[in-house]
Amino acid sequence: MAKFAIGDKVDKAPDDHESGIVVAVFSTTDGSYRYAVDMEGYGALQFFTEEKLVVHAN
Repeated sequence: MAKFAIGDKVDKAPDDHESGIVVAVFSTTDGSYRYAVDMEGYGALQFFTEEKLVVHAN
């Protein structure tokens, strides 16, 4: 089961001042997940593995 869902606000794990909204979740052939995230300020989607994201801290 995926750790994040569409609409979740997330931060990039190693750099928690970059945040965005999950807009798509993809499962890979090996059973892991990739996330398309609309990062604030970029104007484009970025794709991340589950390990690179954390729940946004309010």
